[in-house]
Parts: sequence; C-alpha cells; structure tokens
Amino acid sequence: MSDEESLEAEIRHAYDGSTVAFRALVGCGWRDLVNLGFYPLYSLPGLIFGLEPFQKTLARRSLELVEPRPGLRVIDAGCGRGFTTAQLAARGCEALGLDLLDENIALARAHYGASRARFGVADVTRLPASVEGTDLSDASHDAVLCLEAGFHFGAKGRHAFLEEAFRVLRPGGRLVLVDFVWRDAHPEAIERLDPRRLVRDTWCFGEFEPLERYRANAAAVGFRERALIDWTVPVIDRFQRIAQTIARAGTWRAGRAVLRTFRPGLARLEPADWTFLVELMRAHDAVRRASRYVALVLEKPGAR
Repeated sequence: MSDEESLEAEIRHAYDGSTVAFRALVGCGWRDLVNLGFYPLYSLPGLIFGLEPFQKTLARRSLELVEPRPGLRVIDAGCGRGFTTAQLAARGCEALGLDLLDENIALARAHYGASRARFGVADVTRLPASVEGTDLSDASHDAVLCLEAGFHFGAKGRHAFLEEAFRVLRPGGRLVLVDFVWRDAHPEAIERLDPRRLVRDTWCFGEFEPLERYRANAAAVGFRERALIDWTVPVIDRFQRIAQTIARAGTWRAGRAVLRTFRPGLARLEPADWTFLVELMRAHDAVRRASRYVALVLEKPGAR
C-alpha cells in the first residue's frame, strides 16, 4: 500500500462511523458537516437542538471570508460531504468541491446534485490538470477554501497544498485556510501530551502545524497575509467544555437517561463507550491547551 493509499484508509476510518467519538458526535447531531462548530455564548441554549446549527455557523463564517459573489471561481478543498460547496454555489459562485474520499463525493453529489455545485475526487496537495471537466491549470481560479481539513495533510502535505493553491489562483486570488495550529514551534510535544495517541488516532493526524510556520511557508510560497482571525475560544475551547460535560454525564445511569431524552441517538453507546469518551476528552484537553484554531486569509499578489 502506498503512502497516499495508507493516508486515505486512515482518514476513511476516522469518518466512517466506526469510532466511539464519531458515533457520539453523530448522536449529538452531526449530519453532513463534520467540523467542530462555532459557539457564541448567546447561542449555547440552542444545544438542545444538537450540534449541526453550530457547525453551519462555522461554515458560514468561513465562507464569508471568501467574499463569495456571482461568477467567482472557487475550489472547496477537502469539501467533505459538500455543504460548503453547495453554499458557495447558492451564492452564484462556480464552485468545485474536491475531497480525497470517493464516498464523501458520492454523498455530496447525492445531497447537492441539484445545485450548481460540482464535485470530484482529488488529492488537493497534488492537483490533477482537471477534475470533472473543470480546468485546474495555473491561475484558473479566484479563491480556494480549506475548512478544517489541512491538519490531516501532514507537514509536507500542508506546504504542498499552499503551493498548489498559489498555483491555481489568479493574481489577486484568495486562500481562506481554517485549521488547528500549534501554539509554539515544537509540535512534536504532542507525543508527550497524547502518549496513547488517543487524539491522533481518532482523527488521523500526526502533528498540528505551528502557526508561525504556516505563516512563514505561506509567505515563502508568495502569499500576502490579509488577515489572521483567532477562533480558539468559540470553537475548540467551548466545544471541549461541551463535549467533556456530555461525556461525564454519560458515565452515570441518570445522566445517560437525560441525554437519551434529548438525543435518542446516544442510546447506541454502551457504558464502556462513555468511560472511554471521558479518557478521550481528557487527552483532547491536553492537546487543546497547546493548540489554537485560526482562519488565515491569504492573497496572491496582483490585480484581482
């Protein structure tokens, strides 16, 4: 099995519904979207309706950074099941969603095939000349969006993605990169913080990119930084607190009964699953404290 095939298999396992974490999140309302979500304080009572509204909020906030408008040619890199690509198309963009997993693209086409969005299977760190009849040659697109996918790529893959995004963008084109990043220059410290690999194996990644290395690599490729937006608190900090509360409640019989009342899908989890989720969330918390969640808005110099 090649390195690419191995990575594909690992990512598939992370999102195929077989892990305890994924099953718990589906029980809490994950549907087409698989991002963490954006949690303003005023909206937290809405958790009674599940996580999906918060996931859509994060997607829409990310989309706004693209500044979508009719006719804009946009690549949605790591599009997952197609929600963000369809939203771009609904705003008049010529949107192409690309994902490494063919099952994600099949679901995207099934759910959003009636929209103007197009979808194709491709490795966004090594783009082909075209996908589904869409030209991916140099300077062929106005914008690239990558929402919560880059952390899977590995250090070399993230640098390659920056190069590919720069290549396909027209002068003045924009890359919106929303990702987990490491707070300092030593991402290898995750070995100490996640010694059992609970976090890394659950979500299929090795290390988060140090923020300053992300910025330096983007500059070295040729990008100009337009904005750096820190969403650490409303995304990973609040998600962590919510997830920890739910996991701890699930270790008690009464807590499980209450959870099942509001989220019947959680009835599929066994008591041992809840015990594991508490351990998993403890490991996530250690990684979270060394991480940030940011939106980088990068521009290819030149007239747009």
